[in-house]
Amino acid sequence: MKQLLRFSFMLLALLLPAAANAHDFEVDGIYYNIINENEASVTYRGSYPSDYSNEYSGEVIIPSTVTYNGITYPVTDIATFAFGGCSGLNSVNIPNSVTEIGNYAFSGCSGLTSIDIPNSVTSIDDYAFLGCSGLTSINIPNSVTSIGDEAFFECIGLRSVTFGNSITSISWTAFLGCSELTSITVASDNTRYDSRDNCNAIIETASNTLVMGCKNTIIPNSVTSIGDYAFSECSGLTSIDIPNSVTSIGDHAFSECSGLTSIDIPNSVTSIGDHAFSECSGLTSIDIPNSVISIDDYAFFECSGLTSIDIPNSVTSISWGTFSDCSGLTSINIPNSVISIGNYAFLDCSGLTSIDIPNSVTSIGDGAFSACSGLTNVNIPNSVTTIGSYAFHYCISLTSVTIPNSVTSIGSEAFMRCIELKDVYSFIMDPSAITMGNEVFAIEPKKNNVETKSSLYRTLFVPYGTSAAYQAEYKWLRDFDTIVEMDPSANNYFFVGDTTAKHGDIITIPVHLTNNLHLMAFQTDVFLPEGFSIVTDEDNDYIVTPSERLTRDHVLMTNDANNGSVRVLCYTPNALPIGGNEGELFFITVQVPNDAEGLYTIALRNSLLTTTEYQEIGIPDTEGQMEIYAFIPGDVNDSRTVTVTDIVIAAQYVLDMNPEPFVFEAADMNGDGNVTVTDIMLIAYLINHPTMNAPKRMPVLDSGNDRMCGEGVTLMAGQTRTVSIILDNETDYTAFQLDLTLPEGLTASNFQLTDRAGNHAFDVNAIEGNKLRALCYSPAIEAIEGHEGALLTFDVTATGNVKGNITVDGIELVTADCQTVLLSDFTIGVNTTTSLNELNNAKAIASIEYFNLAGQRIDRPESGVTIAVTTYTDGTRTTTKLIK
Repeated sequence: MKQLLRFSFMLLALLLPAAANAHDFEVDGIYYNIINENEASVTYRGSYPSDYSNEYSGEVIIPSTVTYNGITYPVTDIATFAFGGCSGLNSVNIPNSVTEIGNYAFSGCSGLTSIDIPNSVTSIDDYAFLGCSGLTSINIPNSVTSIGDEAFFECIGLRSVTFGNSITSISWTAFLGCSELTSITVASDNTRYDSRDNCNAIIETASNTLVMGCKNTIIPNSVTSIGDYAFSECSGLTSIDIPNSVTSIGDHAFSECSGLTSIDIPNSVTSIGDHAFSECSGLTSIDIPNSVISIDDYAFFECSGLTSIDIPNSVTSISWGTFSDCSGLTSINIPNSVISIGNYAFLDCSGLTSIDIPNSVTSIGDGAFSACSGLTNVNIPNSVTTIGSYAFHYCISLTSVTIPNSVTSIGSEAFMRCIELKDVYSFIMDPSAITMGNEVFAIEPKKNNVETKSSLYRTLFVPYGTSAAYQAEYKWLRDFDTIVEMDPSANNYFFVGDTTAKHGDIITIPVHLTNNLHLMAFQTDVFLPEGFSIVTDEDNDYIVTPSERLTRDHVLMTNDANNGSVRVLCYTPNALPIGGNEGELFFITVQVPNDAEGLYTIALRNSLLTTTEYQEIGIPDTEGQMEIYAFIPGDVNDSRTVTVTDIVIAAQYVLDMNPEPFVFEAADMNGDGNVTVTDIMLIAYLINHPTMNAPKRMPVLDSGNDRMCGEGVTLMAGQTRTVSIILDNETDYTAFQLDLTLPEGLTASNFQLTDRAGNHAFDVNAIEGNKLRALCYSPAIEAIEGHEGALLTFDVTATGNVKGNITVDGIELVTADCQTVLLSDFTIGVNTTTSLNELNNAKAIASIEYFNLAGQRIDRPESGVTIAVTTYTDGTRTTTKLIK
């Protein structure tokens, strides 16, 4: 579809009139238009691009000037569609007078095997070389500053591209479809992009974003983001290693990489963009780590080779169309963290036969499982409130479905054309209260605006005592032949919530009861894992306590059962009912073993309920999970409580002070495998909000216009100067950390925060070699004041001839809601005057700049001849030739 749209647009453009309606003149077989009466552009023959085909063929040499009617015009432009569709064109000589290659200028020139773009060209416009399948290499000269949309789209023979130093704008679609591209190089002095470490890719230097790759790309460890469309349509890519520096994978980053069979996503990645892996038909497996918190729309659309996938428990929603058309998908694990399944999330996943939806999910979107033709069984939990339109439309193998009492809305045609659906179990107590769309269970849609009755024999099972209410609701009644009331026990059940704890803890586990009957008594057997036990009081009685649903008249008893469980028994002498119809009923106090770690199951079995009419009802067994950790998040010193001491110890670890004791897993609050200033602030958040959970894995925010920089310094050997680090910010921050690497011959001391962070805790420590780490945080989560100016100052002393500048990297800032912002590295210039005699004139030096013989500014004197320009504080300047 994408290619059809591109070429449809091209065809439309061919049919539109040209800007000048015709070529103005022809000289030596080349057609021209006059631009502004003093320049000429090469164009096509006739009034429309489609008037002639192959008007250019073989070799074409474009002159730098052309004379017509006695006037000589410089040729400055290759116009839109000038050579478009000339499949017989073999080579073109473009003169140095041309500054622009226009839209579609060489599109469809499949015979073009090479072209030299002169150093005069500044822009290559949209679709300029679209479909030039014979091109094998392209050298983008230093003069070119921009390359437009799909400029080299589907140049399938292209093997190598080199970019000059002036490129500042490359469309992310410029080289789409160049599937055989193996070599990408950017000039080393380009200030916007680079190809560091011979990576065969284009990296945006400031943001460390990989914007264009190829099948031979090796992603450097410094890259933090894989940009939109970076590897899109790279069918020759079979595998790639993503380093753990990468935090985001952009929209369409690997879309249509049909040769890609597997990929490992590191624990550093927090987001996977729209269509990131769509149409990767060869992809058979993928591991999504727990660091990922968002998987965007259609991320795995049409990954037909994908057979199974585990969604990590860091993900809270499955987005629009995420796994749609994954026809090979046979199993998927949806974790308890997911609260919504988006529209068309699993559309046309014909290989799915069953799916367990966890009881965390509250909404199932429109068309979420539509056309899952192999789906025979689905469990809709009691947490779901909304089932969208077409949610299970055309699930032709689905034989039964259960609608829980929690559902308040079912969209139109939600189960339409489920031709094998015979039994529907609805636990909804009041069918009139639910919002019900049209033709929810219909076999066929309306014909001539007349509803069609199901031709199959279907049974609707409803709660005890509600058949009359369902009979009165036409939207329920119309598609069922029989309405049958279920056994009274069917909608009465215990529920044990999932629990987390640390080994050795004593925990309280609530047991819930959902009921539609009036109950007065119950009994159940509690089965605990080996090593776990119910805590006893001073009388050696098990500690099982009632909720407010039980009256003072209710007696709650416990005793050991013969089957190894503890039996919980409740009765009332006066037949008083248990209060309410749902919620906590009683609590069990459990001792967790000291060596426990992982997932454990608590089960309730042999459960009986007694109604106020003395009817005894058996109900199904139920289970809940206990996840036991070896640590308490934030309890860095293993004291079993989280206090300000834990903040201090975490800070000591970040500063490489090796504190003892120290529990790394407890300090790594966001689970990214590192302990940084962000984790310190998450612990502070936990202390300041004791009734709330601290945020977990949060996305790394875009730094926007925020920046950090430093002022350069000039000094002689033995001198000391003060350096300032400046933060200009729009976002409010509560903490930061950064690393400083000092050059040989320079020492640093007297680190101080400015008044902007006067109330913050602060420390500096050597972490490795000549690298220092500065750490600033607020245990009270106070913001750094102001939005510009110096944040940190320190003194530097030259102990000798300083060799190099101060490097500042590893810059991490934290917002008040504990989100991380990473800022770009920078250097602080250090100039020394030890090789000059300029101080003999008794003037104070303001700055010294160095230049090579080509006039280019350099950081410090080089071998050979260097020109030094000294500016004094009185504004005068002198020039000195240095020979080293």
